[in-house]
Amino acid sequence: MILQSLVAYYEALARKGVVQRPGWAFVRVSYKVILRPDGTIRDIVSVKKTEKRGKKEVLVPWEIEAPEQVVRSSGVRANFLCDTAAYLLGYPSGDNKAAQKWEAARQLHLQILTGVDSPWAILLRQFFETHIPEDCGRLELSKETAEDLEKGAVLTFVDESDTYAVGDSAIGSAWDKQYAGDPDAVQGRCLVTGETDEIAVLHNKIKGVAGAQAVGANLVGFNAPAYESYGKTDAQGLNAPVGRYAMYAYTTALNHLLGADEARRQRVRIGDTTVVWWTLDDDREAAEQFGTMTFGSFGSFGAAAEDDEATIADVMRKLRNADAIGEGNGRLAKPFCILGISPNAARLSVRFFYRDTFGAFVRSVQAHYDRLAIDKPDYEKPYLPLGELLLETVSKNVREREKSISSLLAGAVYAAIVNDWRYPEMLYEQILCRIRAEHEVNARKAAILKAYLLKNTEIDKEVLGMSLNEECRNQAYVLGRLFAELENAQYQANGVSMLKERYLSSAATTPGLVFPSMLQMASYHIAKIKKDDGKPGAGAAIEGRIGALIDMLEGGKPFPVRLNNTEQGLFLEGYYQQVQKNFRTAKENKQNKEELA
Repeated sequence: MILQSLVAYYEALARKGVVQRPGWAFVRVSYKVILRPDGTIRDIVSVKKTEKRGKKEVLVPWEIEAPEQVVRSSGVRANFLCDTAAYLLGYPSGDNKAAQKWEAARQLHLQILTGVDSPWAILLRQFFETHIPEDCGRLELSKETAEDLEKGAVLTFVDESDTYAVGDSAIGSAWDKQYAGDPDAVQGRCLVTGETDEIAVLHNKIKGVAGAQAVGANLVGFNAPAYESYGKTDAQGLNAPVGRYAMYAYTTALNHLLGADEARRQRVRIGDTTVVWWTLDDDREAAEQFGTMTFGSFGSFGAAAEDDEATIADVMRKLRNADAIGEGNGRLAKPFCILGISPNAARLSVRFFYRDTFGAFVRSVQAHYDRLAIDKPDYEKPYLPLGELLLETVSKNVREREKSISSLLAGAVYAAIVNDWRYPEMLYEQILCRIRAEHEVNARKAAILKAYLLKNTEIDKEVLGMSLNEECRNQAYVLGRLFAELENAQYQANGVSMLKERYLSSAATTPGLVFPSMLQMASYHIAKIKKDDGKPGAGAAIEGRIGALIDMLEGGKPFPVRLNNTEQGLFLEGYYQQVQKNFRTAKENKQNKEELA
């Protein structure tokens, strides 16, 4: 399913001219070998370009369209037209396999170029027939160039007019014929396309996965006796037959998602997992909308937070109205894929793969945001993308908080969001732990608790809504509201309150131990407020609200000794929503006084 989806995506990209045809690829080249008309080397010159990375400017290889590079896990295998100095020049002599590599490259080029009559083909044949590797020592190379060549920098050929060999059409046709297939290669039915094709023994490497080797890693590969089934000894890729076309297609598509600048909003890193997503027909707008909805500015995204908010809101509006993103243009019915991969030595591990319609995934994300919806201060963003949600599980005192997010938790939460599954219990537990440690229930943590309780428990949506439910008689919820009123009483009396710093954690877990003493303190606070001439009626109002909440707890019934985890979440929700209600009431009263004045 994964490879089939990637092949379909490749074909969509190919139709638009975004990716290369089979047999060709973008190759990073650092140097050009300038050939004289007689086939000798005139010079080796850098083609690196300056690129700004952060505040620094660095020299990076130049990317050109060239014949596809071979996979070299071990042994000697030459590339056509673009390769290291050891292959194309037999240099440096210190490489104990340089002679063997040069001979492999010489034979490959002479084999492909035989019978090709273009000027470039003739020039290259002259070079490979007459070049003596030891002559490279006579070239006046800079120290930097010599070091780069020794480290494996890639070279290609140009003539004295600075025309590249890779651009010669006759040579290109010869390469296409070579690439079309080896008559001695194993033929079989491709498990991906179902067509008869030459079976790929080695698969191209995947580059751009965070934490993997810089040269790339394999998604498909067999190189151990444990994988040699049904007599396929030393068969490598023949163990799971994938045709050369399918191999090229899926690797090209995945490398595009991982590396292309135009695909940057279709990938993100979550912990040690790199996530990519796509529609089978390359609907880039849909993919970018989905990415912004779920991740916002987190990870590799560069968009401003304000733009993210606008985009999320726009997608939600369109979804509800079934217009531009909806049924009208068929976008919701498009197949949509999400793939998570992580490094494992020289290989890649598939963490997860989800395939459904675009509409199904978007509706899952919408349901997630609906569960998160809660009254919040004006300075809070209306939506909570995944990255910002996960940051709430990490202490504010930790440096580089993003790196401290649990990869396991991040993957589990993401799976829950896009598939509309139950949230992992670990998320709920970590939020409770952070609240206990910080003695604070902010809007984000309250939203996460609310979403978890609605999805993972039997709590009715009517009970736990966006704003305060004054009719809810759930004991834990009412206790949270009562704690907020006791805190308010202390604040009104003294101008400051330390109640939550001292008692919030214990009140949410063992209310029976702390509420009697807090009620005793509140009686003194209310008495003080009543004596304050500047607050006429305030003391009586607070006293009335506290009394009404106690009545909702069935009056003289003892406070519960302990609250379980679900009840603790309800307590904190009641507390947070009552605080928000008190704040809005105070703000409205202040505005009314100012208007009257």
